[in-house]
Amino acid sequence: MSRVYQLISPIFRVVFMFVFLCAAAACATAQKPGEVTPALIHEKNSSADAKVAAPALDVLAIVAQQNHRVAGLKIFATRGSAELRWHDENGDHFEQAQVDLAWRNGGDDISLRADKMGERLAWAGANAKQWWLFEPKREPSRLWLGARDTPVPDSLLPFAGPDALLELLAALPWPTAVAIMQDSPDNFTAEFVRSPRGKWVKTRVEVLKNIGFPSHIWLLDAKGNVLAESELSEPVMANMNHLPMADRPMVASKITLKSVSNIGIWQIFWDEPGAREDRLKDRLFDLEVIRGVMRPAEVIDLEKGQPKR
Repeated sequence: MSRVYQLISPIFRVVFMFVFLCAAAACATAQKPGEVTPALIHEKNSSADAKVAAPALDVLAIVAQQNHRVAGLKIFATRGSAELRWHDENGDHFEQAQVDLAWRNGGDDISLRADKMGERLAWAGANAKQWWLFEPKREPSRLWLGARDTPVPDSLLPFAGPDALLELLAALPWPTAVAIMQDSPDNFTAEFVRSPRGKWVKTRVEVLKNIGFPSHIWLLDAKGNVLAESELSEPVMANMNHLPMADRPMVASKITLKSVSNIGIWQIFWDEPGAREDRLKDRLFDLEVIRGVMRPAEVIDLEKGQPKR
């Protein structure tokens, strides 16, 4: 197996984590602003960090703003490119692939396809209960199956399942309890607990105050160590013709992904993010239909163990 494939395959196991959202996301999106609990704002000053009670209205507005944006992402589809840059004993390297990402039902159903020069590298997806990953370039070709909240083997995010990458894309709603730190007049940082998914138990988000858009996201373990992070830039309004202009969400058109457990940096560039119907067809989310197309030589179900040929 080539060095390039060994590096490309794991990222698409994750980028598949675009498989990225969960049933809980749809429920959390529907929460009412009044349910938000006051948090703490940590205001930095010249002498020491002072902790003061955050006005309930401030925290309410912050959480409501984020969840209003995410509510517009119940269906989403985009196309673009993913680039990997890494360094090893042979010098600097660069690889690129074309990717198609789509989800619906608030992320319960997800599809991610990766191609290079017209050749399929991977096809991943998920529903509310499980994720799947087809690797047609492996010898023999393989289909992986796993429970929604279990890790994807050899992925960029080995500590969590599909929802981890959605978090890094700022595509999951925030919970009710949020702690706010005022970093500067231009931005603030929000921190909140997530239901444990592997080692990931907490999220930290830096938000640009002028547009209320997340610009940097960190996934943390129980000790506060950073597991992975994303930088979100060049925000654009998603093309959502089914929504009023005021409800169309902003999404990053450039994403940089980093993980402490893997070499290299991935950059993803989205073209025309929105909700085009031709990118949301039923067959893209149907495991049995995809299996008939991909015809894997073996199947590994992590819930059952040994591969089936």
